[in-house]
Amino acid sequence: MELKFPILVAVKEEASYGIPRASFVETDEQFRERVTFIHEKYNNDAIAEEYIEGRELYVSLMGNVRLTVFPIRELLFREVSHNGPKIATYKAKWDDEYRKRWGLENQFAEDLDPALVTNITETCKVIYRLLTIDGYARIDLRLTPENKLYFIEANPNPILADDEDFALAAGKAGLAYRDVIDRLARQGIKTIRD
Repeated sequence: MELKFPILVAVKEEASYGIPRASFVETDEQFRERVTFIHEKYNNDAIAEEYIEGRELYVSLMGNVRLTVFPIRELLFREVSHNGPKIATYKAKWDDEYRKRWGLENQFAEDLDPALVTNITETCKVIYRLLTIDGYARIDLRLTPENKLYFIEANPNPILADDEDFALAAGKAGLAYRDVIDRLARQGIKTIRD
């Protein structure tokens, strides 16, 4: 399958490491330059994926056999121009000043049709099971303006801090933070014993 521009070119790492705004490329020349830069600076493989315009959704799941899906979170890009790329760069995730400058904010997704929420939930359960994830995960998706879903990545070990997306989503579903940690620990112990 041939990728269509624009394309995101990133380092094969986690937590958006090696994904700056320069990862967004629109020409063959920019593509070659970015891949060369990654090979030389990071001495690592490059990953290229087609950029999908749309909403950045985060879906947290917990469980092994029976899955619980928590309310959907979204990364908003309030100050990014209408035509600018909306990508969760390394700085977008970890630099508070950068987040303020670009109006980046994580919140609960609004204005999603209930049928679409059901589709997102079921799709994430399928992804979770296909990837044989145990315990908990966060599935990252893009939702186009036409309501088409694209799977971006699975985070089988998302941050569990009480002010991060996973715990906030669990809390909105009525599961206190201490209960999230307790359930995860019990699931882990049960998995080891089984």
